[in-house]
Amino acid sequence: MNSFEDKVCLIADELLSVLKELHQEHKIQINSKLIAEKMFSKESIKKVLDDHKPEGINIDNEVDPPKKIVDKVLNRLSELVPSHIIDDLSGLKDHHLSKTIPEGSTDWLDSAVKIVKKYVNSISCRVNELEDILQKTTNYLTETEKYVASELSSAQEKFQEDRSFEKSISSNMNEMKQSFIGSGDINNIKKAVFSKIENINKNIERKRQQDILKLQETEITLEKMSMQMSDIKNEAEAMRERSQKAEFESLCDNLTGLYNRKAYNEKVEETLANLNRYDVSSSLLVCDIDYFKKINDNFGHHIGDLTLKKVAELFQERLRKNDFIARYGGDEFVCILPYTSLEEARKVGENIRSIIDRSVFSFKGKEVPVTTSMGVSTFKKGDDATTVFERADAALYLAKHSGRNMVK
Repeated sequence: MNSFEDKVCLIADELLSVLKELHQEHKIQINSKLIAEKMFSKESIKKVLDDHKPEGINIDNEVDPPKKIVDKVLNRLSELVPSHIIDDLSGLKDHHLSKTIPEGSTDWLDSAVKIVKKYVNSISCRVNELEDILQKTTNYLTETEKYVASELSSAQEKFQEDRSFEKSISSNMNEMKQSFIGSGDINNIKKAVFSKIENINKNIERKRQQDILKLQETEITLEKMSMQMSDIKNEAEAMRERSQKAEFESLCDNLTGLYNRKAYNEKVEETLANLNRYDVSSSLLVCDIDYFKKINDNFGHHIGDLTLKKVAELFQERLRKNDFIARYGGDEFVCILPYTSLEEARKVGENIRSIIDRSVFSFKGKEVPVTTSMGVSTFKKGDDATTVFERADAALYLAKHSGRNMVK
C-alpha cells in the first residue's frame, strides 16, 4: 500500500467494519473513544500507523492535514451509502472544512458515526420487518399443515362413518327381509318394517347432523385461514412497496430528483457493455458549477441547494428522454449521451452551458451569478468506468483553468 489515498481508503473501510461490529454488539453509546479502541486493535491500522508518513506524497501546505483526512474519509463513506446519507455527509464535510480542525479532534468523526449509524439502523429496521413477515408466513404455513392433517384425519373418519352408516342401512334392510321370509303374520311384518324404517331414519338424521357440524367447522377454519392469508398478502404488498421506495431512494438524489452516483455507476457499466457488444457509441459529459463555494458562502447553503435544483431542471429540459443525468456529488453532474459522438456531445454541452449562462438566478432581488464548466469524452472500446471518467474530468479541469464557463 504505497499511496496516501490507499491508506485513507483502508482506514475508511476499517471504520465501516468497526461501526457494523458495534451495531451488532448493540452498543448504545458509540463515541470516538470506543471506535478508536476498536480501530487500534486491528493489525491493518497498526501497520498504517507504523508508516504514517507515506513515501512520495507532498502534503499541500495550503490545506491542513486534518482537513485532508476529513475530506478523504467522508468521501469514502459517501461512496458506500444512499443519497440521503450522502447529503448529510456532504453537509458535515462542508461544515468542518470551512473552519480550522485542531490536531487530534474527533468531533467530525462522532458526527459521521451518528449519520452512518442512522443508516445502519434503517437497514436493521427493514430486516426486522422482513423477519416479522417471514415469521407470520411460517406460522400460517404451520396452521395450514395442521388443517390439512386434520382434514385428512376427518376424511378417514368420514370414510369409516359412511361405511358404518351403509352397514347399518344394510343390516336394517336384511332384518326386514328376514321378517318377510320368517313370518306369515302381516301385523308382525308391518311392525318389524316400521321399526327398521324408524331406525334407518334416525341413522340418516344423525349422519346429516354430523355432516352439517363438519361443514360448519370446515367453513370456520377456511374463513380463518383466508383472513390470515389476506393479512400476509397485505403486509407483503406493503413491504414490497417500501422496498421499491427504498430501492428508488438508493438510486435517487433527494435534493435534485436526479439519479445519484450509485445509479451512474450502474449506467456506466451498462453503457460499456452496449459498446462492446453492439458497438453503440456514447459520450460522457461532466459538469461543475463555477465558484459554487462562493455561492454557499455569500448567500447560504439554502440558496446553494436551490441553485443545484435549478441547474438540474435546466439539464432535464434540454436532454433527450434516453439521455441519462445524475448528480455525481456536491455541485458536479454527469450525463451519459447514447448514440452521440464526441462533437455532438460538445454541442449538447455548449447548448446547456449557454442556457444556464443566460438564465437569471436571484435571491431577494439580488442576482446570483451562476455559470458552469463542462468536460466531454467519448466511450472507447477497452475503457472501464474510471478511464472514460478521467478523460472527461481532465477536459473539465482544462475548462476551469482556461477561464471557466466553457466546454472542453
